[in-house]
Amino acid sequence: MALFLTSQGLPDTIQGEWDIKLIALSCLVAWLAAGLGLLIGDRMQEANGKWQRQGWLLAGAAMMGLGVWSMHFTGMLALRLPLPMHYDAGLTLLSLVPAMLGSGYALRIMAMPRPRLSYSLVGGVVLGMGIGIMHYLGMEAIRMPVEVRYDIGLFVMSLVVAIGLGAAAMLIHRRYARQRRLNRLDHRLVSIAACISLAISGMHYTAMSATYYLPTPTPAPQHAVTPASWLGVSVSGIVILLLMVAGLWVFIDRRLQRHQRQSVMSREQLMEVIAAINDAFLLFDHRGRIVLSNRTFSTLTGYTPDEIRNQPLSILEHSHESARTYRDIQRCVVEHGHWQGEIEARRKNGEAFPVRVSVNRVDYSQGNVHHFVATLHDLSAHREAQAKIHRLAHHDTLTGLPNRQTLYARLDALQAACRAQGPGGALIMLDIDNFKALNDSRGNAVGDTLLLHVARRLKRFARHEHDLARLGGNEFALIVTDLPSAHDDADEALSRHLDTVRQAIGGVYDLDDFTHTTTHSLGGVRFGDGDVSADELVKRASLAMSHAKQEGGNASRAFRPEMEQALQVRVCMEAELRQALATDQLQLFYQPQVDTRGTIIGAEALIRWQHPERGMISPGDFIPLAEETGLIEQIGGWVLDTACQQLATWSRHDATSHLQLSINVSVRQFQQADFVSRVLDTIARHRAPAERLTLELTESLLLANVEGVIDKMTRLKQHGLNFSLDDFGTGYSSLAYLKRLPFNTLKIDVSFVRDVLVDANDAAIVKTIVALADSLQLKSVAEGVEMQAQREFLERLGCHYHQGYYFGRPSPIDVFEAHLATQASASATTP
Repeated sequence: MALFLTSQGLPDTIQGEWDIKLIALSCLVAWLAAGLGLLIGDRMQEANGKWQRQGWLLAGAAMMGLGVWSMHFTGMLALRLPLPMHYDAGLTLLSLVPAMLGSGYALRIMAMPRPRLSYSLVGGVVLGMGIGIMHYLGMEAIRMPVEVRYDIGLFVMSLVVAIGLGAAAMLIHRRYARQRRLNRLDHRLVSIAACISLAISGMHYTAMSATYYLPTPTPAPQHAVTPASWLGVSVSGIVILLLMVAGLWVFIDRRLQRHQRQSVMSREQLMEVIAAINDAFLLFDHRGRIVLSNRTFSTLTGYTPDEIRNQPLSILEHSHESARTYRDIQRCVVEHGHWQGEIEARRKNGEAFPVRVSVNRVDYSQGNVHHFVATLHDLSAHREAQAKIHRLAHHDTLTGLPNRQTLYARLDALQAACRAQGPGGALIMLDIDNFKALNDSRGNAVGDTLLLHVARRLKRFARHEHDLARLGGNEFALIVTDLPSAHDDADEALSRHLDTVRQAIGGVYDLDDFTHTTTHSLGGVRFGDGDVSADELVKRASLAMSHAKQEGGNASRAFRPEMEQALQVRVCMEAELRQALATDQLQLFYQPQVDTRGTIIGAEALIRWQHPERGMISPGDFIPLAEETGLIEQIGGWVLDTACQQLATWSRHDATSHLQLSINVSVRQFQQADFVSRVLDTIARHRAPAERLTLELTESLLLANVEGVIDKMTRLKQHGLNFSLDDFGTGYSSLAYLKRLPFNTLKIDVSFVRDVLVDANDAAIVKTIVALADSLQLKSVAEGVEMQAQREFLERLGCHYHQGYYFGRPSPIDVFEAHLATQASASATTP
């Protein structure tokens, strides 16, 4: 290669003509090659592995180098010289190598997420040097009968153009690569590709301007030169075609990569959603094998995803019974597409636990393949809470002993066993003599301590955990079994048991800082030789205990037939009660119900019996008898009719139209098949405002046919009637049913209110009932309020509606309305 400093003094040079179309075509090839190289370089950033990135680098270097080489070749053919020429194939192919190496190095730098400034500058220099070396090596591959000379100034300028524009392109790419990827042909891609193409074409045509062709001393014969346009177009066309194919390849690959990335992202998002589910989640294939599980499942069962994969749901089998359940689940899902229920499952460590399982089949819109989805909700905490609630409902909170309800169930079971097998048993009732005096003098805490000590001593006599119960206050019940079959022997054995128990539990107790000596009164009754209800047994034992107390305490008595005078009275009372119904001896008394200001907002209608000889008889003396004999249905109908008539009367006067009236409905009356129609007919007949009538139901109603109860209550509530749960906490108290029943009010039983100021248990129960009513958005009404202190205590707990002697005793309608008028008059005169 010969260089010179100036063109002065040179002999005549051979001049050629430029083909403008081929020049434009060469520039287009350079721009396409640069753009394709940038896209391939950006694709390298998304490659997953090392070998994939290297493959993309080689492809980009080849395409960009081929484009640079093609631009040089086409640019050479754009200059038409009147000379024959041909190319050295070896040097021509060798000139492609520096173009590819320079392009490859530049693309490697461009593939970096955040390239350093020095890297970008070096990449631009290498790219420019590769372009320059390729050009001048390609010039040396040309064979013509001329001598080629270069202007050193333009020669250097060509290299400066290549290196400078190459570095500028790399710096522009570095700037924009920090902001966003070159994922489409926007102005940034255009500018960078244009800068690289300028480096290629600018270097080429500057170098061509620095080239001079000098005739040789012995010129070759002049032959007609074949036009080279077709050759340039052919080469450029082939290269453009290759570039377009490569570009299409990159475009398709990018779309596939984007779809794959979106698919992976969707799967990852799905896994995050599944992982966020609080319940355990399982996905099964069409064979019922687990293919996917979430973290909650692993936490719940102890199985890792790898351990559970390809396993059936039956891996959680706990027993043979649960194995049958899993087969039922599989059959039900296959037939109906879903199954839901509770099962006993097994953790990896073998521990059993309850779960609620929901399995559904997933049918896809395309194809016949289907999957199954299962969710598992751990019921352990729920079962523990239910067990705790059950224990609270069936056991005394202070001593932990069974309560009255549990005692009754135990008595019923034992009597059934005695009738079937014998021998008999006995029920012993006892209380602590002068217990109230201890509470009053030492406080409730000391009294509670004594109760705990007494319960501890009594436990030695209980063969079964339910044979000993605390019925409330200082009353305990003890069941004795395996009494002799002969009556006399059984009576004698019962007497011995009574004396033994009395002596064992009586005596000195160490109550923390002092000792206390107690005596006890006991009463017992045998069972097993007759069909006597548990309640009746308790009454007979209580009656015997009352006889012992009447004798001064520290005594025990067995129930005797002569104590059954009360039964004879009840037989007589039944006849008199039937007569009372026929002769209008029954009356309704009205007891005020007040709000937090003491204003009368309504009343509870309480039935009274005005006996012509014995005077006024309270409902406690005849209502139980009426329930046993079935007269309660007739009495209940009379109460409903009278109450509706009174409501209709009140509704016609402004002063009383706001009053609410509550009546008690017995279980037997409510269970009448036509109870709903009877109530609605009575209301319609008297034109009474249904929304002012409240039906008070007892918890015992929930013991049978709950669905029927809900249906009747719902139908009546649709007509405006209100419902109140009477004596809440003393009966069944099923919270599971309470939330389903459309009650408006919970009435706190007088048994809890009576000692709410002195008995911590009663106070805790009242507080719990008020909180429960609030949580269920029900109104709470306290019965049996007899003192201002009780009222204030209840107000502090959040119970703002009261009923009791403190506000007014049950009274006839004229007395009640007079009381109401007096209150209204006082309110009107109060400023």
